Amino acid sequence: MKIIMNLLALLFIPVFLFAGYSYAKSNNDSLSPEPDSWPFLLEEILPTGEIVTYSGSSSETDLRTISVDLNVNPYPEDRMFAFPEIGFEMGGKITLHRAPSYIVVDGKKSTLYRSWATSVGELLLEKNVALGDEDKINFSVDENLTLGMNIKIIRVARTNVHEYEDIDFDVIKRDDPNLDQGKTRVERAGKTGEKKFTYEVIREDGEQISKTLVSTEIVSKPIDKILIVGTKITSYGTGIASWYIETSRMIAACNFLPKGTKVRVVNLHNGKSVIVECVGGGMRGDRIIDLSSGAFEALGASLGQGVISQVRLEKVF
Repeated sequence: MKIIMNLLALLFIPVFLFAGYSYAKSNNDSLSPEPDSWPFLLEEILPTGEIVTYSGSSSETDLRTISVDLNVNPYPEDRMFAFPEIGFEMGGKITLHRAPSYIVVDGKKSTLYRSWATSVGELLLEKNVALGDEDKINFSVDENLTLGMNIKIIRVARTNVHEYEDIDFDVIKRDDPNLDQGKTRVERAGKTGEKKFTYEVIREDGEQISKTLVSTEIVSKPIDKILIVGTKITSYGTGIASWYIETSRMIAACNFLPKGTKVRVVNLHNGKSVIVECVGGGMRGDRIIDLSSGAFEALGASLGQGVISQVRLEKVF
């Protein structure tokens, strides 16, 4: 009985609309539609089942354009139908079924989707949202959709990252008796090597959550530097050293070396040496050098000793 009543209601809707339109037009009613427009009744059925009704007139023949004329904006995913068909140009009833909407947070981007899909997987497939093998989602793809569902997708990226580190070279020293002591020369320049470290980096939504070393590799070996060191001693002679002035300054007097000359004095008894600066001459002729008290003691001798019988004077470069 209820079905029969609903059918009768659908049959009489256009009749009542048409009769109302004709009556308003014949009486020049100020509320009547403009010429060449027809009356419409629109029922908006929300995903919750709630029904909102609108009425008005339109001269358009497209369902969506008519809805806009009735101040209702349909979305592409919404379903619409009219009774009777719009082509009859007599108005009628439009039923608008609003598509359910869902929030999908993909990575850090939030998007509202409207769809008639029934499961999470079906929705993602319809909207071309592909899941990677390691991506995470807060619902199973087989989960049935429910109104207002928020779907969260975490994008997982696993990549290899390379980092490089220099390998220092060694310095190999080689003595050269033909090169003056204190002088050096580079026989072969050194070159640093390079080591590669490979890490597996995992990121979720672009943020690094782990970094694991998986391998190391010597990309290039270092090349050692070869440094030639002079060992040739240039001697000014050997003889007796004494001290002549009490000071901690490393100075000396020498009759044959110019003032300002620096010389290395080696105590041949113990091998100790000191570098002094010549500040003048005037010493006794049986001495090769007169030292300050500080330099004399640096050679391991006591001031009371007075002299060191065997010292060698060497050129300082």
